[in-house]
Amino acid sequence: MHNPTTPGSERVTDDGRGGRTAGLVLVLIVAFIGVAIAKPWGSPVEPAPSVTPSRADVTPPAASLPTTAPEVPSAGPSAKVVPLPVAFTTPMPPASPTWTGLRWRRLAPDDPLSLVTSVLRWSRGFFATGWVAGSPTSTPVWTSVDGAHWDPLIFGTSTTFWPGLAVLGVAELPTGLVAVTESVPYCDQPCPLTYVVPVVSWTSADGRRWTPNLLLPPEWQSSPPGQPPLFAVGPAGLVVASNGPAARLATSTDGSHWHLLPADGFPARFALNDLHGTATGYVAVGNWLTTSDGVGHAAALWSPDGRHWSATPTLLPTSSTNRPDVESTVDALVVGPNGMIAVGREGAGLRADLWWQSPDGRRWQPLRTFAPLGPTTCPSDGCSVGPNGTLVGDGHRIVAARGGADGGVWTSSDGLAWRRLPATGDIPSDQVYEAVLLPGGVLLSDGTTTWFGEAVTK
Repeated sequence: MHNPTTPGSERVTDDGRGGRTAGLVLVLIVAFIGVAIAKPWGSPVEPAPSVTPSRADVTPPAASLPTTAPEVPSAGPSAKVVPLPVAFTTPMPPASPTWTGLRWRRLAPDDPLSLVTSVLRWSRGFFATGWVAGSPTSTPVWTSVDGAHWDPLIFGTSTTFWPGLAVLGVAELPTGLVAVTESVPYCDQPCPLTYVVPVVSWTSADGRRWTPNLLLPPEWQSSPPGQPPLFAVGPAGLVVASNGPAARLATSTDGSHWHLLPADGFPARFALNDLHGTATGYVAVGNWLTTSDGVGHAAALWSPDGRHWSATPTLLPTSSTNRPDVESTVDALVVGPNGMIAVGREGAGLRADLWWQSPDGRRWQPLRTFAPLGPTTCPSDGCSVGPNGTLVGDGHRIVAARGGADGGVWTSSDGLAWRRLPATGDIPSDQVYEAVLLPGGVLLSDGTTTWFGEAVTK
């Protein structure tokens, strides 16, 4: 599901694009949000009684669903109002799923395509979410039927998300789309530790009209505000989890009715960093505490249903597996149709990068040479070697990419066998480190400039 989070396909940069001060508009927006959150369901709509979690699924005392959310902190002088998202077009996705090349072009600074951070391919089209750096307002969202024409979804109407929300993740179930949102804190300084961000689930049959269903209890979200929950769709439905130690889990088969798992859903020694669903179950990766002084080891857990997890983990092999004093961790999963790559780190300060491959989330092997990218050069003493490029996956393919004179793009279905794609056009710089997969290509960014590589097929 992190991941958002598919991990490796989200990017957040701080370039200040799109912001402008509008005091009166901001006051009106904040006032509207206060009203919407104070009574999120609206006058004619009340949450169905059946959404209350059963006592069997919640550690006593049972978690109650709050009827009102905490008041949103007021906006400070630095708050910005960002222009509404606009429609855009991309080349029509190729008919063949096999890419044979890429045509690169540099995007203009104001191209809305450069704001896209993730794309969900679902049975009725595509759903894209984005990010505007420095903005406390809504996450930009677009929908597309064909993967070429993208229409913005304007927030704040009677059938869309409330204004001032961040869309943290979207997944598809047999009943339609499910989204999880939180209100964006309007804090000039970091929000107080006691501030609780309301987390709400939404459902949609078409990606355009959305209905709020459940305000999750404050104690469920143990991640810091703004930290996206992790999404995973598998044989038992949708699993949503907060990340880090003492992660909380919620499961649903329709996005409307939720089961909140007890606080001990994961073993106490496990810190969750990413989550993914397969055809046969769910895999969770992160860090397993191995010593009393807080040193952990890269680890994976398995569950057939998202509720019952293995009591002991699979410890992933590292260069220092036999040294319990050397820490390692898994940060993210990059997923293809026939396998996945776990991306992690080890050593002092967790500075050295590590990759592992698995066909199913249960059996793991190290990828010590970071194929196909290879390792970076290490020109000075004490520096850490890592992959010479970046990875991204969307469940349909894994892409490895780097820019510059030695740039290249490779695709894989499992993270083991790779095929290099010939590239033409304006090749990205050698500083690119962020990647997003689209139905018809890939975005690469160095944090300031974004390039789009249009997929070519023969």
